[in-house]
Amino acid sequence: MAKVIDEKDIIFQQEKMGMGFMVTVLVVMMTIQWMTLDMYLPALPVLKDEFGASEEALNVSLNTDLFFCGAGMLISGTISDKYGRKSIMILGLVLSMIGLFLAPLSKGVVFLSLMRGLCGLGGGFSLTVAAAIVRDSFEGQTFQIVTTITQAVAIIGPVFAPAIGSFLIEYLSWRWIFLTLGFATLITLLPFIVFTETWPRERRHISSVLQATMQSFAFVKNRDYVIFITMVLFLTLPLWAYIATCSYIYYETFGVSNTEYSILYATGTMSAFVAPFIYIWISRKSSNRRVMELVFALMLFSVAAFVFIAGKSPILFLIAAIPVIMVEAIVRSMAMVVVLDEHPEEAGSASSITGFVLTAVSVIATSIATLNWPSFIMSIAVITAASVAIGIAFWVLIIRKQVYASQLGIRKDR
Repeated sequence: MAKVIDEKDIIFQQEKMGMGFMVTVLVVMMTIQWMTLDMYLPALPVLKDEFGASEEALNVSLNTDLFFCGAGMLISGTISDKYGRKSIMILGLVLSMIGLFLAPLSKGVVFLSLMRGLCGLGGGFSLTVAAAIVRDSFEGQTFQIVTTITQAVAIIGPVFAPAIGSFLIEYLSWRWIFLTLGFATLITLLPFIVFTETWPRERRHISSVLQATMQSFAFVKNRDYVIFITMVLFLTLPLWAYIATCSYIYYETFGVSNTEYSILYATGTMSAFVAPFIYIWISRKSSNRRVMELVFALMLFSVAAFVFIAGKSPILFLIAAIPVIMVEAIVRSMAMVVVLDEHPEEAGSASSITGFVLTAVSVIATSIATLNWPSFIMSIAVITAASVAIGIAFWVLIIRKQVYASQLGIRKDR
């Protein structure tokens, strides 16, 4: 990890941890916290029988985690502007641990949902503060690379998590899913004991928690931010539509085996891992404007592929889906880099709001995609077509309004 850090890009030095170790801890911690969202999904059939609960009731436990994770993201950044990053990070990880260690004691859906909510709240705290820590610590190309890596795990963690959960259920029990995540969270908490605060008291200009909350909402009034993040949100919708429906498509439409499904899903995952580094390469060689041109080209390819070839075989469906998987990973990384670089003195608010909306949109997309469509492939095709059309419209608006012009590579004379 030290190889990606250029000494001249370090703003705030970690005296005890070291910068390379700090980044490693942040990456591992964020991966684990994202995995808590869906690592227990393979346990739902088991919990349905053990608790005697309906599928709808069990889905509440998933939505509770997402809701409180979003709520934690919304408030934690600006609160960390008031009290510092270290204390809020530790608080978030402790809350997450409590929820994870108590979840195995569940005898029904209600208690499980409450513990999932507590875990989600803590995860929202730690994920948001981690983004602010990166902004406090680095600038230049190192900031871009580290932010991209930490945002990439937002996709990698949840994708691999269900496979790990299945393994634990088969050889141990569903309770070990939460216990494993709890112990992993504890391990990532310990290094923060020697963490050097990156937001010192002299930079804290907020006098109260109420002021911190109001600052967060005031940030949303920023015209450039609203236009830019709205475009980003629409471009991420197809990925979540794919995640919500792909298991039904692979199993029910194409009748693949469990092994075939794992291979197909893992292949898509690798494209999500590669995509952020493609973003880094293009943005460093050219500009974010060229990145956006690639994004729109990929999405238009996916629309055509979903319409004409995706229904013919599972491999062709995967080929149609890979571009939208890559687009989400690219635009998520770019969004955090652009927003945090444009608002360095509001890193807490910026990471809070951006993390919240990127999480909230996943709930919207999965809900739309699983409506009573004639086919799930059609649902992804329609969502992708609408998303790229709206995304292009907002990109035109961004160019005309010169939104984040320097960051996005928009020439002033155009």
